[in-house]
Amino acid sequence: MPNGSPNFHKEELPLLEAFFAKISPVLNSFALDHNLHVEKYYHEGPSWSFQFKNQKGGIGQIEVGKKDDDKITLLNCWWIDDYDTSTRFLKYPSGKELGLDHHELYQALENALTEILQWDKSELVPNKVPRPWSKSCSKKQFYKQYEDIPDLK
Repeated sequence: MPNGSPNFHKEELPLLEAFFAKISPVLNSFALDHNLHVEKYYHEGPSWSFQFKNQKGGIGQIEVGKKDDDKITLLNCWWIDDYDTSTRFLKYPSGKELGLDHHELYQALENALTEILQWDKSELVPNKVPRPWSKSCSKKQFYKQYEDIPDLK
């Protein structure tokens, strides 16, 4: 779903692709090493997200976002959705700012993954969505969105 910018593909995307090209070898390597689903520029945002099915349920995600020309922000997240109550149980702590050094970035990604896997379900906070999911899709359709998210290696 686009964020509404009519010039995204023409003006913003080439700049984002040039920025992420500086670190894409590290990002792609990390994704391959752990069998992660890669989502680039979700909602036309300046980020790549790496998703996996968490063994404890739900989806784990590490988001690498462009902060400025020589910095990124790393955000960790884990959520479990309950369709019947339209509630997302979520842990989404503050992000970490990093430079573009490949070794430092790869280690930070590894640390982020380890951190997510150490979280407990009791740390997830319930967040009711404003519009019930049942108004826009069936339960089967809702959970189908996660079918392509892989398990970790």
